[in-house]
Amino acid sequence: MSRAGLGTPSGESFQSRRIVMQKLALVGLGASGLFALKELAGAPVEVHVFDVGPQYSKRYACPIDQGKLTVCPPKACSYCAPGQSAGSWNDFKVILSASPVIGGRLYELIGEQELQKRLDTVRQTILTHAPVEIPVVKPNKDDLDWINKRATLAGMTYHYQELLHCGSDNAPAINTSILNEIIEKGPNIVFHWDSKVQSVARRGERFAVRHDGYRKPTSNEQEDIFDYCILSVGRGGAHWLTQQEFYKALDIYPGQVDIGVRVETSCYFTEEVDKRFYEPKLYYISRHTGDVVRNFCSNPRGYVTPENHRDYVLVNGHSKMFEKSENNNFAVLVSKTFTRPFKDPQLYSQTIAKVVNMLAGGGPLVQRLGDLRAGRRTKSLANNMIKPTLEAECGDISLAYPHRILTSIMEYLDALDKICPGVAHDSTLLFAPECKSYPDSIAVNKSMETNIENLFIIGDSSSWTRGVGQATTSGLLAGEGVKKKLKELAPTPATVAQAVS
Repeated sequence: MSRAGLGTPSGESFQSRRIVMQKLALVGLGASGLFALKELAGAPVEVHVFDVGPQYSKRYACPIDQGKLTVCPPKACSYCAPGQSAGSWNDFKVILSASPVIGGRLYELIGEQELQKRLDTVRQTILTHAPVEIPVVKPNKDDLDWINKRATLAGMTYHYQELLHCGSDNAPAINTSILNEIIEKGPNIVFHWDSKVQSVARRGERFAVRHDGYRKPTSNEQEDIFDYCILSVGRGGAHWLTQQEFYKALDIYPGQVDIGVRVETSCYFTEEVDKRFYEPKLYYISRHTGDVVRNFCSNPRGYVTPENHRDYVLVNGHSKMFEKSENNNFAVLVSKTFTRPFKDPQLYSQTIAKVVNMLAGGGPLVQRLGDLRAGRRTKSLANNMIKPTLEAECGDISLAYPHRILTSIMEYLDALDKICPGVAHDSTLLFAPECKSYPDSIAVNKSMETNIENLFIIGDSSSWTRGVGQATTSGLLAGEGVKKKLKELAPTPATVAQAVS
């Protein structure tokens, strides 16, 4: 019989036969995993969810929100640890426009109409589950004329987007509400919280998933067999993905890494663009290197925060709907794609991150822009005009970053200063390391299924997405793809009649 599970040992009566439900492993419950699960709730498949984080109700609140700290510690607390550092938990900014440039490459995969359709579903889902009214940031014609003129004069390119900013303070309520609705609709779902998947290996046409406790590893590592596997391990899982035995069998081509800094400056320097766009997407081509430089994850009146990956600590940023700082922070990233013979861009970015951490004594490093330009180390921020929202070690980023990366970043800030006067002031702070590593670009079909049958890779770990909007969309696509496969395998009246006869 078919893999739908109708087959039984010969001699059994049809009445004693039962449909054996197939099993699916969903590894990672970030933005993409959550929306894949949303599609699969109630489907005729037993879904096992593996996530390194604790269940939502036990996730720690931000110590700053609790009043236990006034600034983020040098090393990240569990609030930004793996399992809780997904974009849908920190800052929760969603690009709602089907763009060929911003947020990922799903535009190439499914086209504008299909992408926009699913982004509209994401928008409606989030707004339905939000505890407060969240406005959609949509620039008007005057705003577009304003930014296009200034971007052109600065030698930059502006890319249009509609934006939904939920804020870190609303993220727990939104995610928990979405998950609770999924649980109500999905008696077919089994959760494995605080579980680290050690490996995923093929067993014929199926998948063997070995897993153990994450924060409290045991000697009782388990292995379960699944018919389908959806991997949603995020940027942090990019290197893990390359270590799996099936990886060499994937149809892949060279991917990219983004190396940059987290810029923190006065909110007054950026308030004109903040009130019009919240986060304008501004791209720049370096005059000296030809590299593409872009801004990412702007947080007006937000906070710089560490992001703990255990082996290394990155910097990130978030903002809240209600509590505000006097600063703005955003990433400036330089995109690099490697060619042969180099094959491990993830290791490259992680090595840079570890060198920065080594120089900073184990955590992030901060340097004044003026000191970087002058080729000297920052020794103190005591009299600096910009007061940091993250306690980090003062130092010299140029000891860890390649010269061409820093040259491109400084060019970008000088260009941005023509749109936001003051951004390139000597007192502006640069935090490192800010690295976004992706796996190689993995060939997938329109359901995010790889060339290995029944193996789906979604979210930023697929290299097809770079943000919450398209990550959630990829999850919807995978869920739809699995359901389509299940429908094709479902018994029909004809197959039932044949089995009876």
